[in-house]
Amino acid sequence: MEIETRIANCDMNDIDIKISREYRGIVEAVDRVNIDNMEKIESLKSEIKEFNDYVTDWVHQIKIPISILEIMSERLEDKTVSKSMRIELKRIDSLVEKVMYISRSGNYSSDFSFESVNIGKIVRDVIKKNRYMFIIKNIEIDLKDMNVEVITDRKWISHIFEIILDNACKYSHEGGKIEIYSDIKDKRVDIHFKDYGEGISISDIGRVFEKGFTGKNGRNRFKSTGMGLYVAKKILNAMGSDIKVESIEGNYCDVIIEISNIAELNIYNN
Repeated sequence: MEIETRIANCDMNDIDIKISREYRGIVEAVDRVNIDNMEKIESLKSEIKEFNDYVTDWVHQIKIPISILEIMSERLEDKTVSKSMRIELKRIDSLVEKVMYISRSGNYSSDFSFESVNIGKIVRDVIKKNRYMFIIKNIEIDLKDMNVEVITDRKWISHIFEIILDNACKYSHEGGKIEIYSDIKDKRVDIHFKDYGEGISISDIGRVFEKGFTGKNGRNRFKSTGMGLYVAKKILNAMGSDIKVESIEGNYCDVIIEISNIAELNIYNN
């Protein structure tokens, strides 16, 4: 009986040793895989940084000839051609900026600089900067007086407003109208950008924030990239804000930015 017990204990010890060796082997294999994956991740990060640095440098370089062409366009004797040329140059400049923002959108949080900004002033500045795209389609901008101070990032919120206004202009009819106004709900301000153009179909509206989704209008008529609203939502969510869309196809589209950080409230709506 004693001999049998010793044999049983010996067998159990052998099993424990075998399991321990197998466990160490698994742990070592997992560690090797983790190290390999970390090296690959660091390599990818380095490649992405190099690409983003290249894009940033390219953007700054390409802006030089754009600025020169703008000056040349102002000196053209044919005012009609001069006006058309300035409109297209502004369009190119806007697209170039979008390239830079999209390339940086994966690492935007490290670039945030929060401060108190006046929403009405930001909207007016964006409209002024992009006035030519409204002029060429004869779009009326119905801007309500908004004097709302919020805590946000001035640069990124300006870029988001540009994305939304670009879409509103693109999908508006010739001679249409875009309404811009604010709505206060408790400690949140909703900023509305409402156009009365193509609208969005029921089948598409649930997917407008998906990366690369263009919808039937974007695919068929407007050469959309499907990146604008996707980037806008990512940035707004990272800043603690949000965006939603309400629409009836063929009637209107209302893009609403929800900002919770109201610094100072003083609104006068017409």
